[in-house]
Amino acid sequence: MSGSLFESMVRNNMTLITDIHESESMVVHEGDMFARAEASEEPKFKLELNDKDVILEELEELLRFPRLRTIKMLYLDENSFEDAGVEKLADTEALHKLDTLSLAGNNLTAKGMRALAASPHLKNVRTLFLQHNQLGPEAMQALAESETLANLNFLYLKANALGPEGAAELARSPHLRHLTELYLDRAKIGNEGLQALCQSDIMRTVEKLTLPHNDLDEAAIDLLSESDCLPNLVTIDLYRNRISLSTGQRLKQAPKLKRFKFLQLD
Repeated sequence: MSGSLFESMVRNNMTLITDIHESESMVVHEGDMFARAEASEEPKFKLELNDKDVILEELEELLRFPRLRTIKMLYLDENSFEDAGVEKLADTEALHKLDTLSLAGNNLTAKGMRALAASPHLKNVRTLFLQHNQLGPEAMQALAESETLANLNFLYLKANALGPEGAAELARSPHLRHLTELYLDRAKIGNEGLQALCQSDIMRTVEKLTLPHNDLDEAAIDLLSESDCLPNLVTIDLYRNRISLSTGQRLKQAPKLKRFKFLQLD
């Protein structure tokens, strides 16, 4: 794709993030809104380039885009730049105020995770989507030890083969103390991995935990019920595990799960 065509595609996929109430929209001039947003010191735009077959050279062009500093939410799912592209992204100073980053389905490995974890420019990222990649225990170790990503609130790791070892690496993090939503669907953590999480301080702030398709059995309910590290848990998804509804319902009577309300089972 030529440079001018790629820049045009980028511009056409940028949308302004606005909290203007619908009742006010008739008196706000759209051109003025965009002008103010572009001039603002705080990023105000969302850029979605999902499934656009963005290759490494095009990603490099994007990272030179003059308006990149105005991007608050960046979605780059299902593209073709792999770890090499993530290394370039992690080294881009213009992203130092980025709040949301989505890199789902990009064949990322531990190498890409290490680049994100070591980036000096991604310290403001609060929401990170990494589903459908090739991240395992080594990648989780990099994530867990990252001071850059210590401020994450929302972490989406669906369909990565973390295994029990990957869950244990995540559980050992000395930095992840602000997570409110953790998504581990199809992560193959089993009861062993869940046990590590249930003993981890990273879970103390978690309000929503999703664990579908993790080969958990009814012993998982005891692990959750008896954990001292889930005082803020409100919602848990245990869909497609080997847990009966009657056993799962015991969570609602668990004294240590003081805020728990919502259970998803088969």
